[in-house]
Amino acid sequence: AAALATLLLMAICSPAEAHLDTIPTVCCFHYMDRPIPRRYITTAYTTSSRCTQPAVILVTKKGMKLCTDPQEPWVQKYLEHFQMLKN
Repeated sequence: AAALATLLLMAICSPAEAHLDTIPTVCCFHYMDRPIPRRYITTAYTTSSRCTQPAVILVTKKGMKLCTDPQEPWVQKYLEHFQMLKN
């Protein structure tokens, strides 16, 4: 009976856990201290509103994700640049 109850509990909980795993949420807790040359950046995007600290993530050509302050003028310019490329 205990094994059956465990299996039933696992069957009920599994879809919720799988669903949560499919939602990638990257949050930042620290910002880069200095500007990164734009030639190293392939894309930029803002973090989820569910994060406690707003940030812009810059993705480098090597796939590194760098957290930056969205209030910094150089970060805003990068965001504008990548938005224009999408349009």
